Amino acid sequence: MSWGVYAIVMWIVLGIDVGLRSVLRIGESDITPSFVLPLIVFISLYAPGRTAMIASLITGFVIDMTSPITIPGGSTILLPGPNALGMLLACQLVLGARGLVFLNSPITLIVLTPLAGAIWQIVIAAVYGARELYDPIGSSAGAMLVDGLVRSAYSALPALVLWWPLRWIGPWFGFDAPHTGRYSMGRR
Repeated sequence: MSWGVYAIVMWIVLGIDVGLRSVLRIGESDITPSFVLPLIVFISLYAPGRTAMIASLITGFVIDMTSPITIPGGSTILLPGPNALGMLLACQLVLGARGLVFLNSPITLIVLTPLAGAIWQIVIAAVYGARELYDPIGSSAGAMLVDGLVRSAYSALPALVLWWPLRWIGPWFGFDAPHTGRYSMGRR
């Protein structure tokens, strides 16, 4: 996989994710779709396993570093780890499922994105819930989990939108996994 192309695409998708956060918000809640999640699912579908896991860890860490948490008292902290661990386990789900799905179908990305997102959000809620036990940060793990699962379902919309651009630039990623030989990344 070309790490330069990955970095550029991740930077663009993360910018879209942060930039459209206020526009795509559901009501007054903090529920917004993730544009980064379909990218991780796409990479997990086509890249070799170890490469996909490293990319998901990097992406999760970048999300951790761009998502400050407001704690009681008004100060903010950066908590590295929950998104990185969640993205890694979401990647594992896709790696396990990629032998069972049609790689050339947009439905694959649309269905796997909410499933991977659910794993991602469950891990985040569990980590914050565990942290809340010994150091209160002012968040409820249950509410965070419900919001996260709705966010995961809502992320199917960006998956639908991003499928065609990702397929179009797919050859630039240089995926060379043995499992992609039958389902080439050629443009249709």
